[in-house]
Amino acid sequence: MEMASTKGGSRADLIVRIAYIAIVAGLALFAMLTYRELQRQRSAPVILPPYSFYTVNYPEKGSIVKAFGTWYAADGPALAENLQTTTIECTKTMQQCMESTAIVSVGEKGFLDAAFTAFEVERWTDEEIVTKPSKSKCTTRIIRLDLVNRRATSVIAAIPDAEACAETPRNLKLEGGSKARTDALGKSK
Repeated sequence: MEMASTKGGSRADLIVRIAYIAIVAGLALFAMLTYRELQRQRSAPVILPPYSFYTVNYPEKGSIVKAFGTWYAADGPALAENLQTTTIECTKTMQQCMESTAIVSVGEKGFLDAAFTAFEVERWTDEEIVTKPSKSKCTTRIIRLDLVNRRATSVIAAIPDAEACAETPRNLKLEGGSKARTDALGKSK
C-alpha cells in the first residue's frame, strides 16, 4: 500500500501542489499589477500639497492672509505649464502680497525652479483683497483673494499694444494639487 501512495502521490500531495501553483499565480498577478502602478506613478512622481486658505490677525503686525495651492485655468485654454505649487501671503500693514511658486519639471532631466512675485495691494476690505496689476512683457496679472468664500483667483490679461505677443487672456483659480496629479495619471493611461 505504501508503494502506491509514493508513486502516484496522495490526495493531500495533489492539494498542496494545486495550492502552491495558485499562490505562485497570485504572486505573479500581484507583481504585474504593482509594476503597472509603478509605471503610472513615474509619470507624475510629485504629490502637490492640498489647497488651504487662512487669515491670521496679529494686533502688533496687522492682518495676514495666506493661500496655498496649484493654479488651474478657470476658463479658456488649459495651462501648458509643468507641475507647480503656489503660496500667496498678503500683509495688511505692508499693503503687499507675495506670491512664490515652485515649478517641477519631470522630464528626462527633471528640475525644480522657484519664481517670486511681489504685488502691491490696490484694495483691502473685509470681503476681498485685490492687487494692482503686475506687468510683464506681454501680460498684466491681478490676484484676488475672496475673504468670505476663502478662494484665490488670478486674472491674466494681454497687453493690447505689445508687439509680437499672442497671449490669450485667462482666469486662474487656486486649488488643491491632487487635481494635477489626477490629470497627469489620467494622461499616462
